[in-house]
Amino acid sequence: MAMSASSPVKANHRFLMTVATSLIGGGKSYSPTPDELDRVSTVFVRAGGSWARLFGGSVDDVNLAKRVMRVAAKKGHLTPKPDWSP
Repeated sequence: MAMSASSPVKANHRFLMTVATSLIGGGKSYSPTPDELDRVSTVFVRAGGSWARLFGGSVDDVNLAKRVMRVAAKKGHLTPKPDWSP
């Protein structure tokens, strides 16, 4: 199965896509590429996060992942969804 932005294969990518599409908000929606998700995942781990703990239910790790996504979005490291409104 090929990895794509619309249907990520990795569990961490699926989690980050959920965060990107619904939680970072601010009136914007994001459609990050697999490379961007890999970078966010790397930053999350370097910041002390653990995917094993996150998927085990660690609230601290969930909050850290959300924070990393918000910073990535704010700094322009995530691809915004195109706005098709006139």
